Amino acid sequence: MTLSCGSCGAQSRPTAKFCSECGARLTPAVQVAEYKQVTVLFADVVGSMKLAAVLQTERLREVMHELFNRAAAVVQRYQGTVDKFTGDGLMALFGAPVALEDHALRACISAMEIQSVVREFADEVFSRDRVRLQLRVGLNSGEVIAGSIGLGPGRYTAVGHPVGMAQRMEAAAPSGGVLCSLSTARLVERVAWLGPVENVAIKGADVPVPARQLLEVEWGRTVMGRNEGAMVGRDTDLGRLHGIFDAARSHLVGVVGAPGVGKSRLIAEFSASAARRGAHVVVARCEAHTTTVAFRALSRLLRALFSVDGVSEDEARAQVLTQYDGRLTSDSAEAQILFDVMGIADRGAPPLQVSVDGRRRRLVRVMSAAVLAQTERILFVLEDAHWVDAPSDEVLSEFASALTATSSLFVTTYRPEFRGALRQRADETIALQPLSDAVAVRLVYQLLGNDASLATLAERIAAAAVGNPFFIEEIVRDLADRGVISGNRGSYRLTGGVDEIAVPATVQAVLAARIDRLPAEAKAVVNAAAVIGTRFDVDTLHALLPDAVSSALADLVSAELIDQTEFVPRQHYCFRHPLVRTVAYESQLSSTRAQAHRRLAAAIEARDPTAADENAALIATNLEAAGELANAYQWHMRAAEWLRPRDMLAARAQWQCARDLADRLPEDHRDIVGMRIAPRTMLISTALFVGSDRDADEQYREFRELSLPAGDLRSFAIATAGRIISFCHNDIRIPEAVALASEVEDMLGGIDWDDVPEIDIILTAVEWAYYGCGNFDAALAVSDAIRARPHDEPTIEFVGALTFRGVIEICRGDYAKGRKDLRESIERARVLPPVSYAIILSFGAQMIALGLYQPDELVDEMRAALHRAESFGDISGIIAAQFAYGTALLRARPASRAEAIDVLERARTGHAKHHVMTNTMTAVGADLALDAAARGRLDDGIADLRALFALHIDDGVLIETCCCSEAFVTLLIERGAAADLAEAHRIVDDWQVRRPGIPAADLWWLKSRALLAQAEADSDGYAELAAQYLALCEKLDARGRLAEARLMAGTANAEGLA
Repeated sequence: MTLSCGSCGAQSRPTAKFCSECGARLTPAVQVAEYKQVTVLFADVVGSMKLAAVLQTERLREVMHELFNRAAAVVQRYQGTVDKFTGDGLMALFGAPVALEDHALRACISAMEIQSVVREFADEVFSRDRVRLQLRVGLNSGEVIAGSIGLGPGRYTAVGHPVGMAQRMEAAAPSGGVLCSLSTARLVERVAWLGPVENVAIKGADVPVPARQLLEVEWGRTVMGRNEGAMVGRDTDLGRLHGIFDAARSHLVGVVGAPGVGKSRLIAEFSASAARRGAHVVVARCEAHTTTVAFRALSRLLRALFSVDGVSEDEARAQVLTQYDGRLTSDSAEAQILFDVMGIADRGAPPLQVSVDGRRRRLVRVMSAAVLAQTERILFVLEDAHWVDAPSDEVLSEFASALTATSSLFVTTYRPEFRGALRQRADETIALQPLSDAVAVRLVYQLLGNDASLATLAERIAAAAVGNPFFIEEIVRDLADRGVISGNRGSYRLTGGVDEIAVPATVQAVLAARIDRLPAEAKAVVNAAAVIGTRFDVDTLHALLPDAVSSALADLVSAELIDQTEFVPRQHYCFRHPLVRTVAYESQLSSTRAQAHRRLAAAIEARDPTAADENAALIATNLEAAGELANAYQWHMRAAEWLRPRDMLAARAQWQCARDLADRLPEDHRDIVGMRIAPRTMLISTALFVGSDRDADEQYREFRELSLPAGDLRSFAIATAGRIISFCHNDIRIPEAVALASEVEDMLGGIDWDDVPEIDIILTAVEWAYYGCGNFDAALAVSDAIRARPHDEPTIEFVGALTFRGVIEICRGDYAKGRKDLRESIERARVLPPVSYAIILSFGAQMIALGLYQPDELVDEMRAALHRAESFGDISGIIAAQFAYGTALLRARPASRAEAIDVLERARTGHAKHHVMTNTMTAVGADLALDAAARGRLDDGIADLRALFALHIDDGVLIETCCCSEAFVTLLIERGAAADLAEAHRIVDDWQVRRPGIPAADLWWLKSRALLAQAEADSDGYAELAAQYLALCEKLDARGRLAEARLMAGTANAEGLA
C-alpha cells in the first residue's frame, strides 16, 4: 500500500513522512469517494494461457512479476495509480486520487513506454524461454467515481462506464499496440499521432464502436496545434512587453494568470514580433508530468538555445562547442556539466566530482557565456513555470538575474499559485486579467461566426467562460463535438438545443487538478463553499465546516480560486470563476452533497429565525438539493409570499420551483392535488404583471383539470381572475375574458365568500371584462359591489372600482361627477404600491387620449408616478407610468413634445420586449404614428396603425380602440389615395354596426365622417357632421377636443358662406 502526494501525485512508502519526489509533507487521508475525470489504462498479456502451458508455474510467476513491475514503474513515473493486477494484466488510473489536467496525455505516454519496456523484456524472455511475450493496451477517458470500496487494504478503485470501456479497448487492441477510445483520442489528438478511426466489435455492444490506434506521442507537438485566431483584448499587455524589451532595463519578467487566461497566446504574439525585429527567440515549456524530473526544464531550454534537437549526441556536442567560438573545450568541467544537463554527455567520460552548489554556479556561468557569445539579442521564454522542476527553477532564476550584462530578456509564464524562485526574483510582473464582457463576446463570434441561429449563444458562452479564452475555445469545441453546432471555425450554425453550457472535460481536468493540488484543509473549504454557492460568507462556511481555518481561505485567495469581496462586518468571498465552483461541486458524490445541503438549510434557519422568510428561498434551494422535496416545496411557497410585494418576477420564480417540485412528488403524497394547485393558482393569477408565457393556454387548461374536479372553486376563481385581467391588459382577448367572467360570476352565487379576502380581486376581474366589452351597466354593478364591502384601508380593488366609475361617468357625459370620482381615486391611489398607482393614473391618461380630460392638472403627478415606478422596477408599472406621463405631456406642454415622444417610444419598446400593458398601446401607437407622419414618414405611420387596428378592433378594450381607429382614419385621409379613402369608409361604416351606445365612443366616428366628407368635397355633409361633432363635444365637456371641434365647425360655416 502506498501514499499519494497531494502536491505532485507521486506515490511513496506507507510510512513515509515526506514525498520522495517533491518533498511535500505526506498526510494519510481517508479516500473520500469523488467524481473524477480520468483516463483508465488496461494492459493484458496476449496469449497468457499459451504461456501458462509452455512455462513452468514458477517461471510464469517470475515473468509476470517482472513484467508488471516494469509496467507499474512506468505508470508511477507519470503519476498514475496502479489500481489492481489481474493475474495476466493490470489496471491503472490517471487522474485519481489526485486530479491531473493532462491525464490522457500521461496515460498515452505511459502506454507507449509500457510497450517499449515490454518489447525489451520480451527479447530477454525469448532468448531464455523461446516464447513470444506481447501486451495489448486499451485506453478510455471519462468521469468515474473514485474512492475506497470495501474493507482492508487496496480498497481504492474507480467505478463507472469508462472503466469497462477501457477494458473493451484493451480486448480489441492489436498485439503490441495501444487502442484509444474516441474520448481519449479527442483529448490528445493535438499532441499525438493517431491512426484512422476504425469501428471495432466489443463485448456487450450491439454495434461496433469507433476507436483509434495510438501510434506515437511526439514531444515537440505537445504545445502545438491550436487553431488560434487573432489575439483579442491583450493590446495593453503586449505593449507593456514591447516597452520592457525596448528599454532593456529589466531582464526577468513574469506573466502570471489563471489557466486559460491567455498567457501562452500573449507570449506567442510577443515572440513572433521579437523574431521579426531580429531577436533570437528560445522557447521551452514545462509539463505537468515532468515536474519531478530534475533539470528537465533547463535541458529543454538549453537544447532550444543550441538547436540540437534531432541530431546525434556527438553532433550535438560539437554544435554546442562551435557556438562558444573556442572558449569552451570538450574536456572542461563546464562542458561536461552542460552536456550532462542537456542529455548529450559522452557516456565514456569519467564521472565529474562536483558539489550541487558548484554545479549550479558553473551552469549559470557557462550559460551566460553562451549568451555573450551571441551577436544577436536573445529572448528566452519559459512557459508554464508552475510545473518547473526545483533544480531548473534555481538555475534558471540565477541565470536570468545574470543577464544584466546583456540586452537579452527572460520571460516566464506561470499560474498564481506558483511561488518558485523565478517568481520571487522577477524584475517585473504582468498580471493577466479575464477579458471584458464585450471582448469575450467578440472572441466567441470570432470562433462561431455570425449565423443568425447563433444570436444568443455567443453571450451565453461568454457568460459561462467569464472572460477566459481557453474556456471559450473549449466550450465551442465541446458544442461542436456534441453536434450542437455544425460547420467550421468562424462559420458555425446552431443545429441542436442548448439547455445549459456544460463544463467540457478538458476544462474540468484543468480545474480539478488545481483543486486537488491544494492542501487538504483548503480543498475541504473549496468543496464546502461550492455547496453554499458562488458567493459565501465565513459564518455560513463554519456551519458546514466548523474547523475551517482562515489560513485555508488565504491559500485559496492567493491561488486566485476565490476572492474576498467584503471584510466587515462579515467576511464574504466569491469564486473567482463560476466553473471552479461547478467542478468542485460536481466532484462530490450526490449523497455527500445532499448531507451538506441538509446541514446548510438547518444552519441558515437557525442562525436568524426572525429572517426565516427573507432566507426562505435559500433554505428551499438547499432542501431541494438535499432531496427533501416536500419540505423544499413549503419553503418555496413561503419565499414567494415574502417576495410578492417586493419583486414579482422573483416571487413567480419561487412558485415555479414549487410547482415543479409538486409535480415530482409521488401521486400518493398527502394533499398532492392541493400542492399542485396552489402554485399554479398564483402563477396564473399574477401573469398580468409580467406577461403570459407562450404555453399559458396549456397551463390554464391543466389548472382547470386539477382544480375543478377537486372542487377547489376558490383557487379556480382566483387564478381565472388573473387570467381575465391578463386577457384585458396584456393579451387583447376581451371576448374570452367576458366568457370567463360570466363563468366566474355564476360560480360566485354558490359560495360563501365572506371570509375570503380574494373576493375583491375576483370581482375586479369581472368588472374589467365588462368594462372592456363596453357593458358599462354590468361594470358599474360590480363596481358598486366592491365599494359596498368593508375596507379598512385603500386597496387597488377598491380604488380601481372608484376609477372605473369615474371613467364610465365621463364617457357617458356626466363630466363633473366622473371627474370628481376619478380625482378621488387618484388621491387614494397615492398610498398604494407604485405599480398600482401607475395603473390607476393610466385610466386618466386614456381619458386624456380620448380628448375627454384636461392634461394640465395631471402631468406633474404623472411625472412623479413615473419616477416611483422606475425606482420600484416593475415593468408593468413602468410602462403604465410611461404611457400616462407621455400622453399627458404631449398634450399639456407643446414645448416638451420631444421628451413626450421619447417617453412614449420607451413605453412601446418595453411592451415589445415584455408583452404587458398591451391595452395602452392603442393610444401610444396612435400618438407615435401621428408624430411619424408629421416628420414625413406617413406610410410608416399608416402601416403601424393598420397592424394596431387589426389587433384591437375585434378583441381589444372597446373604448380604448377609439384612439387607434381615429388616428388610422385621419392618416388615411391625409394620404388621400382612392384606396385609402375606401379603407377609411370601411372602418367608419363598420363602426356604425358596432356602436355600443356610449357617447364618448362616437366622438372619433363623427369626426372621421366629417373629415371624409371634407376630403370628398361634400361641404353640406361636412357642415352637418362637424356640427354634430361639436355638439357631442360640448355635451360631454370633452375639453381636449372642444377647440378642434369649434375650428371644424367654423371652417364648415365659412365654406357654406363662400
